[in-house]
Amino acid sequence: MGPEQALVERVIAGDPAAEEEFFKAYRPRLLRASQYFLGGQDSEAEDVVQDTFMVALPKLKDYIFNAPIYAWLRQICLRLCYARLRTRNRVLVSVEEDLETMLQRQAVERVRSDDAELHKQAKLVVLRELIQRLGPDSREIIELRSLKGMSYEMIHQALGIPLGTVMSRLSRARDQLRQLLSEVPEACPEKDPFR
Repeated sequence: MGPEQALVERVIAGDPAAEEEFFKAYRPRLLRASQYFLGGQDSEAEDVVQDTFMVALPKLKDYIFNAPIYAWLRQICLRLCYARLRTRNRVLVSVEEDLETMLQRQAVERVRSDDAELHKQAKLVVLRELIQRLGPDSREIIELRSLKGMSYEMIHQALGIPLGTVMSRLSRARDQLRQLLSEVPEACPEKDPFR
């Protein structure tokens, strides 16, 4: 059994130190791959890497060591990158189609702009209130990532917690916030304000 396989065995066994070692071993290369495909400074690159680990960790027990584990992780990462790019392309096409309609409604929208700003501010108030309803760990990590724009590495350093813990806490916090948002759809119709 090689060192890579031994590390995976420890991760499968639930060793938190092994999980952190696993993240540190593969995160930088996956981040570079993600940034390459999404664009050098794309803000979603770190999210794709986190999603890669979220997809891969439950499947580690089934991995057969015919190739380096990084090749498998990179394949998952690239599929997630392509999915993000396809979503963006669909959004761009939709935006182009809607541009004509938007221009026709521009005069009406000017009158409604004050109402729209009030509505936006109301949504932000609701979102801030929902964030305050999260537990302290979840609230802190959401504020650092989504409101202050800190990278995963910066959060790891600021809170002094392992990078893997940052990723899992952020995932849980986003799930909790989505659940809270789903309870007030009339106030915040966006399904996921953190994408």
